[in-house]
Amino acid sequence: MGGAVRALGDFPHHFDHKSDISEKMRLLRYKHEETYRHCVRVALLSEKLASAMRLDAASIRNLVRGCFIHDIGKLLVPNEVLDSTMPLTDEQWALIKRHPEFGTDILEGKEELDAEIVQLVLCHHERWDGGGYPRGLKGEEIPLNARICSVVDAFDTMMSPRPYRRRKSLDEAMEELQKHAGTQFDAEIVKYFIPLASDISLIYFSFRDNKV
Repeated sequence: MGGAVRALGDFPHHFDHKSDISEKMRLLRYKHEETYRHCVRVALLSEKLASAMRLDAASIRNLVRGCFIHDIGKLLVPNEVLDSTMPLTDEQWALIKRHPEFGTDILEGKEELDAEIVQLVLCHHERWDGGGYPRGLKGEEIPLNARICSVVDAFDTMMSPRPYRRRKSLDEAMEELQKHAGTQFDAEIVKYFIPLASDISLIYFSFRDNKV
């Protein structure tokens, strides 16, 4: 647990503290605390998964940085939509689905970012079977880091309570990933993620006891 808590404080240092991206993430934290905390958890999860997959150091760095800012586009989505306790209207759902593109617009021209990071932000809601958004990419057309982010993003969403549903248990969330491996998710990535269950659970204890 101590490692997870230590890592929470490290995330601001993945970007220069005075950079525009760091400022935007501080704004996101002020605007919608839970989205910011979700971004931190997704980054932590991605680092554990990337290590299990034996990715090289440069790839892990880009993955973690990208996962930390993957929802930066929600700066442009009203909180009343993010926090809605009612089923979203077609218009609201269309707005939510634009957040990857909003994110890439925010990041446009940021020289400190590798193109791989921007592609993660754009493509983290693509699906292995081609049914995702915004481009409808399929299989290995989706960048690897975006496929990894897709798995950990969905997992953390299932593990987090929402106004309209209870959080899933760790076992339930893992079962959902396995159920949708090969359709929504890259099955090979899910295969690496499942054995991390006991280690991953510590992140959620840390967040309950040490709110970021």
